[in-house]
Amino acid sequence: MNNSASAFRLHRLPALPVLQLLAAVFSCGVFAHIGGHEELQALNLLIQQEPSNPQWYLQRGDLYRIHQDWDAALEDFRKAQQLDTDDAAAELGQGRTWLEQGSPQQALARLNRALTLQPGNVRALVTRAMTWRALDEPLAAAADYSRAIGQFSENATPLPEYYLERARAFTAAGDAYIDAALQGLDEGMQVLGQLQTLALYAVELEKKRGNYEAALQRLDPLLEGAGRKEFLLLQRGDLLVAANRPQEAWQDFLAAQAAIAALPPRYRQTRSVRQLESELTDRLQLPGQQDANGQ
Repeated sequence: MNNSASAFRLHRLPALPVLQLLAAVFSCGVFAHIGGHEELQALNLLIQQEPSNPQWYLQRGDLYRIHQDWDAALEDFRKAQQLDTDDAAAELGQGRTWLEQGSPQQALARLNRALTLQPGNVRALVTRAMTWRALDEPLAAAADYSRAIGQFSENATPLPEYYLERARAFTAAGDAYIDAALQGLDEGMQVLGQLQTLALYAVELEKKRGNYEAALQRLDPLLEGAGRKEFLLLQRGDLLVAANRPQEAWQDFLAAQAAIAALPPRYRQTRSVRQLESELTDRLQLPGQQDANGQ
């Protein structure tokens, strides 16, 4: 256990009504914005008062995990497991801790157990998917992301990251799985809308397999609805260059420059915009682009 986490521990009990209030507050999740030091103090007090309540060990274990005090986190999760042997949360906590400290094989055993206890646990499925990626098993990761996505009903939607990470897992499995990655991204956009994060990765995959026209077809709707177009125009210009359409590319690069020039000064001075402006200058100075402009 690291010294900073150990220093959080308290050894004095407050009055019983205060503990009851703390327990009620923690049960409702109201402590989401409290500082780590104060939260750990409160949990120590609750554990002193209710040493047989696994909930407090789970919450303190998560706090130790967040602070990378791995040994203390595992100790608390194991204590919670001893108090409730059928609690998937204790197994999940151990799995997350092992994964985050760089031991995916140990994580996998705990996550398998968590999913045996609770097969539909989305967090366990996503964590196991991340573990499969760490073990260089991308297809197993994609399968777990699909299972996680499948747990959501009509009244709730998966996070965009689930669709994105599933597509990345398929891509990591090789070019033969790019179609599966794209199908999954399209599924995500049907559920969540035309999210730029998903659409841009689809553009990247179309470009990866040399299907530049398809990439442009995916990019154009994003441009139509974008408030800030300079980055998308640069991407479109690059696609047009790859598609051997240099004159159209030249126009997009110029349009991107104009979009940057129209930005308020506070935006133009950001590092990302200055980098983008530099890239556009480089593009316009390429021999092929100068020829496209008749130079």
